[in-house]
Amino acid sequence: MMQRSFQQLVRPLRNANAVCRRGFFGPPAPWSPRGGIFDEFNHRVNQLERELFRSPFFAWRPFQNAFDSEVFRLRNPIIEEDGVKKFKLEFDVRRFKPEDVKVSTDAKEGTLTIEAKYKDAESSFEYSRKVSIPEGVDAKQITAKYTGEGSLVFEAPYTEPPKPELPKEQKLEIDHK
Repeated sequence: MMQRSFQQLVRPLRNANAVCRRGFFGPPAPWSPRGGIFDEFNHRVNQLERELFRSPFFAWRPFQNAFDSEVFRLRNPIIEEDGVKKFKLEFDVRRFKPEDVKVSTDAKEGTLTIEAKYKDAESSFEYSRKVSIPEGVDAKQITAKYTGEGSLVFEAPYTEPPKPELPKEQKLEIDHK
């Protein structure tokens, strides 16, 4: 009698454990209990996940690849075109009107700042990037061009900075005491 009442008390905990033992997106843990109710629950959760991520909303990821390519461009702003190296950065600002975009350089910090704000009755967007200007690029020579596709392109000539002279080999005397 005692064993049966204990099982009745534990049954709701086992059902709740089915949710806890398995991550919402991951496979079931190897130590998880198996049984008809658990398998049915797992089947329903998997079905829900498939239906949820099949919807058009989750398939639309406009910023996923854009961000990856922007990070790459920020890390590699010096390119070579027609045998000439130059500084070139491109930012996607198509959500903003050209007059909503503000650009500035700070010679003291050696940075280029891009800020854009848009607001209407239904929504608002903000965009802000601060990029270090690499050595060999004169901030005064940076030009900005807004393309028809909604890209903001920065270009400037690049001159290879002089390499620092490495110290020559030097022998040190050992002090014996």
